[in-house]
Amino acid sequence: MESNNYIERGNERIPTREEILDVIGRHAERYEIRQELYDENGPCLIEAEGEKAGETVEYQYIRKGEFPSGYVSSGTTINVLYFDKEGISCTSDTIAIYNHQTGEWQNVE
Repeated sequence: MESNNYIERGNERIPTREEILDVIGRHAERYEIRQELYDENGPCLIEAEGEKAGETVEYQYIRKGEFPSGYVSSGTTINVLYFDKEGISCTSDTIAIYNHQTGEWQNVE
């Protein structure tokens, strides 16, 4: 069942695409969606290239769960990945963690 801010899966809430992009938009000076993956419960992965403090970065939303690709995530988070001069990801930070019980994002940064 979908509401304004989340989708319910059992007793857990799942953020909508709009809510995820709102969080990314609060951290990025600008961004462009590069990849989106969905399943029957809603978004499970969203990747966006953006700019932060003049650097090109990648924002990555990943939902808690096990996925057909074999990827397992223990929590629903939005991370920012930083790249070196050769374009190789060198560090990352978690910028927000989703609380499935309250339906709210906790900023980490």
